[in-house]
Amino acid sequence: MTFQIITLFPEVFEAYVNSSMLWRAQKEKKVKFKFYNPRDYTKDKHRKVDDRPYGGGPGMVLSVQPLLGAVERIVKGLKSKVKNGKAKKLKTKDSKLKIIIMSPAGKQFTNT
Repeated sequence: MTFQIITLFPEVFEAYVNSSMLWRAQKEKKVKFKFYNPRDYTKDKHRKVDDRPYGGGPGMVLSVQPLLGAVERIVKGLKSKVKNGKAKKLKTKDSKLKIIIMSPAGKQFTNT
């Protein structure tokens, strides 16, 4: 099973998955982790991944373009798998692709 993780901080995840049970599972080749940084898929020289919210307001939101670039790279890599020296397109039955997007929505945590 391969987990493709899109994150702005791959070094944080690498420290986590390279310890304890996850490290053991990787060593036994039961799971694999690949990390993608959205900054690698930006089109500006500053590798900017955030923008102001549509309609104004406080804070910043992630831009869609770098995230879609990372997802497209992952899907493209899955579709052209090499087997016995020949490129083979994956069928839906061969691969269970699930995309999970974490959301910051929810109740704000306060100490009061």
